[in-house]
Amino acid sequence: MPIVWQLTEDEKQAVRAEARRRQEANAKKKLKGRNNGPETGDEALRVHLVGAAGEMAIASFLGLKERVFGDIEAVRHSCDLPPDIDVKTRSRHYYDLLCQFDELPSKTLVLVTIENKTILLHGWTKAKEAMRKEFKREYVTGRPCYCMPKHELRPIQSLQQYVDDAFLF
Repeated sequence: MPIVWQLTEDEKQAVRAEARRRQEANAKKKLKGRNNGPETGDEALRVHLVGAAGEMAIASFLGLKERVFGDIEAVRHSCDLPPDIDVKTRSRHYYDLLCQFDELPSKTLVLVTIENKTILLHGWTKAKEAMRKEFKREYVTGRPCYCMPKHELRPIQSLQQYVDDAFLF
């Protein structure tokens, strides 16, 4: 079962600022959207808002808000949160977790969905577990990826223990 999460007003303000910062930084560098995603305009900004909101929700859930939005520039294969968490935020609650073909297998992927201003924290997996032949999909032409069904994810409640264990060693 997913957890419903709400951001505070301060968290929402930080998300909006981070989305605008990402949009401006990407436009300035003329960066391409990942996996043929939108590069500029309202749709690209919406993608940045959704992504930043998902990252903030998981950071808040884990008590790691001081560690969110650490990268000033997009860094390929970087993580959103320590120790190795990459938040995958989708815009519909029925969507499953996407994992790009070039993802680092060692990453921890967390699924968050945001629809109609409702945030759901679903679950998590290691990227190598999502990289299965039967999960290959191409929902958008030219943008193939792995798509791990939500029922295959570990419960979101167990993510805190994973993070706590990682910080012990």
